[in-house]
Amino acid sequence: MSFKTHQNKITLNNGYSIDFEYPIKEALLLEDVIIILIEAPPKIIYNHNVFAISSTGDFLWRIGEVQLYYWGSNNCPYIGVELNNNNEVVLFNWCDTAVIIQPETGAVIRTYQTK
Repeated sequence: MSFKTHQNKITLNNGYSIDFEYPIKEALLLEDVIIILIEAPPKIIYNHNVFAISSTGDFLWRIGEVQLYYWGSNNCPYIGVELNNNNEVVLFNWCDTAVIIQPETGAVIRTYQTK
């Protein structure tokens, strides 16, 4: 399975494309799931900026509310996504919280403080 991203669009190898409201910062392929991190625009609170689609383009989930470790701001968009050493998907946000999720559902497995 392959895909291409350009600005706010992801195009799958079957030719299907999806346009997002803002630019795609990262996309991570895990078997039949693509985790998509959207670049949060400046001066706009956009904390639910992680989505997942299937390899055929079906919408799977959008990240929900997560308990934060930092209480100084309500502007806490996600800024990174990666696989850790245990092959778990980890989302990092601006407010010192790492969130390990289940890729197919977006369910939070656990969180931890990054600073």
